[in-house]
Amino acid sequence: MFFEITNKIKLNNVIKKKILIININKKETNFLKNLIKMNIIKFIFKKNNKYVLILNLFKKNKLIFNIKNIYKNSNIKYIKYKNIININKKNKILLISSNSGIINNFEAEKNKKGGVIITYLWN
Repeated sequence: MFFEITNKIKLNNVIKKKILIININKKETNFLKNLIKMNIIKFIFKKNNKYVLILNLFKKNKLIFNIKNIYKNSNIKYIKYKNIININKKNKILLISSNSGIINNFEAEKNKKGGVIITYLWN
């Protein structure tokens, strides 16, 4: 699921490898589109039923190193709209799985939605 993708991205950043080849499902493609918006992934393309990710390697910006996986089947954490407002004041980024798909905390505040926390990023 999502934690496998973020761990692979973190690992590729450590070994300075730009290309990552993975199998993903439809829900995970929305997750990757959010990572493209955050400039962690340059672009994605499909090749032989697998997805190829071209990653941005960061030297000074340590955003990739600060990704924390929250989503686990045994320990699902929910967040309400009221708590999202407090997180937005601290300039931290959450990826949230809501009934309208995977969105970040800024989109969740616009739409006044909560959901299940997938990942947590900080600068």
